[in-house]
Amino acid sequence: MDEIRVILTLLYILISLGFIWILFTWVGDIAERRGQDRLLWQISALFINPFLAALLLWFFCERVEEEAE
Repeated sequence: MDEIRVILTLLYILISLGFIWILFTWVGDIAERRGQDRLLWQISALFINPFLAALLLWFFCERVEEEAE
């Protein structure tokens, strides 16, 4: 019974870390699409909520359109 509890705990930790990783890369992708510094917004998302960082990017930063060559 203890082995199952340990395995489930480790699985929960891995899934949680994966979800956190996806959230912070999502904020970085949004920042990059809006012409902002990716690392700066990912660090700011550490201090504020990643969802709030994404909302701030959506509200205050214009989307940068890539020029076709």
